[in-house]
Amino acid sequence: MSSPESPGIADALGQALQIARDGQRAQEEAGGRHVEVEAAEGMIRVSATLAGKVTVDLVDPRAMRLSKEYLGEEISAGVNAALDAAREQAGIPGAVDLGALSEQVEQLQQQSVQRLSSFMNTLTASHARIVDAAADGKGVQ
Repeated sequence: MSSPESPGIADALGQALQIARDGQRAQEEAGGRHVEVEAAEGMIRVSATLAGKVTVDLVDPRAMRLSKEYLGEEISAGVNAALDAAREQAGIPGAVDLGALSEQVEQLQQQSVQRLSSFMNTLTASHARIVDAAADGKGVQ
């Protein structure tokens, strides 16, 4: 028993699954890419990936002469800038809009519940008619 709308649910669910797969693949690909930024006037180089892997290199020995507070601030600023740049780079086509995906899945769920309810009502009514017909056939009321 399939209705004309059934393929619509299957297609929409297939699209939602494909979006999720594409998003996961894009995140994996983006996680392998890295960006580099410099801090402390080029004395520090920070590399980061979207997966959150961060590497800090002191490329200039003069960085060791900086005050601990200033060095900490520059490293923090460099890490934050590198992570921001990695997130910007991840804005590649195919990124998943989780809000839209959730909305689509919710719509599918609502449609499925409505169709299942309709199917169950039809099944219950059919069962009742069969029981009535069987009772009429046996002369039972």
